Amino acid sequence: MTTDANLDTGLVEVSPGGEASCRLEIRNAGPIVESYAIEVLGEPAGWASVDPPVVTVYPGSTESVAVRFHPPRSSQVVAGERPFAVRVVPAETPDAQVVPEATVRVLPFAELAPEILPRTSRGRRGGRHELSVANLGNVPLGLALTGDDPDNRLVVAIRPSQLTVAPGEAAFVQVRARARRLLWRGHPVTFPFQVGVTSDAAPPATLDAATVQEPVLPAGLGRVVAALLVLALVGAGLWYALLRPTVKSLAEEAAQEQLAPVAQQARAADTRAQEAQNKADQAAAALSPGPPLPTPTPSLSPGVPVLPPGAGSFNRRLAVTAPTGSTRTDRYTVPSRKVLVVTDIFLQNPQGDEGRLDLVIDGTTVQTVALQNFRDLDYHVVSPIEVPAGAVVSLRVTCRRAGTALDGTSGGGGQCRDFALLNGYLRNASRAGAA
Repeated sequence: MTTDANLDTGLVEVSPGGEASCRLEIRNAGPIVESYAIEVLGEPAGWASVDPPVVTVYPGSTESVAVRFHPPRSSQVVAGERPFAVRVVPAETPDAQVVPEATVRVLPFAELAPEILPRTSRGRRGGRHELSVANLGNVPLGLALTGDDPDNRLVVAIRPSQLTVAPGEAAFVQVRARARRLLWRGHPVTFPFQVGVTSDAAPPATLDAATVQEPVLPAGLGRVVAALLVLALVGAGLWYALLRPTVKSLAEEAAQEQLAPVAQQARAADTRAQEAQNKADQAAAALSPGPPLPTPTPSLSPGVPVLPPGAGSFNRRLAVTAPTGSTRTDRYTVPSRKVLVVTDIFLQNPQGDEGRLDLVIDGTTVQTVALQNFRDLDYHVVSPIEVPAGAVVSLRVTCRRAGTALDGTSGGGGQCRDFALLNGYLRNASRAGAA
């Protein structure tokens, strides 16, 4: 063999975002000057380089080159060992190539990106929030979630309170802040609270949020009742001062016109009038009281709309982390024997990324927007979208340029992070639809 190549180590350790290298020794055992092309093989080839990539070696001489590894600080490069090889190909005798092998070990790193939405909720007893925790590191992280109210006026419930998030994925947790007492009247009161996210590998994070408790009775209810009483009194005064005398005068005039002919007939026939008067008295004595007024029948108010039988509320958040110049997709598959009914769609671009966002339901693109045109978009679906069992709802993001990251650094770490929150309910599929 005219070519001999060896690596100076069998294991190279490198930190994500850093650089490590090893030396490759090439010996020309042939009789002629040889030029060698050097190439790294295996998974590390995407983030490895050779300096120089081509080297010339005289007969009987040895030259060395540097093999450098510089993996990105990204969840796409998971911590662990990866074998690699370096192929050395002579230009004059390609069939005499040699391929020494070794291993590169990518060291772990941990990074979390928690966020709570909405920051402020409203309600008579409290509000609901959603906590999202994205694992931007390259190792799985076990998380412990806690809620704290410094004034002890709220009960903060987090379910689940412990979970594990894989590298490059995000977990979504429901947070409910409930006031310990009802606020019957007065002005709304704001209660701040905090949600803590701790891990055995990443630094702890604390998120601030608040809920606004609204009174059971509106603040202006007393003024409305007083105004109605004043209007009622004014109306009664107008009736007695103006309308009642006019009605009474018209009634007296009409009665006098009707009684004048009767009085003339009474004077002309006293006897017959007396008999008529006696019969009238007897008839008046025999009359019974009039029938009671009918009792009004109460009417039923229409019922409050309810979910279909067997249906349950649905809340799902799709999250996509896409490096600059790439397209990534997050998917949700409707369970078997169920039908997903989508009533609300909420799109988020918290970093201000640039690119394109597509929401695809069962193979049909229902929404396409440019990322640079929005930060938050809320759509209420007038005619709810029904997605059959087994169909896929996808959020696809094409990242052209990442915006400002949540920690305040520019460029978003070279990655776009965008979300879609779907609201609605899951109902049982009909037998015909299931078939």
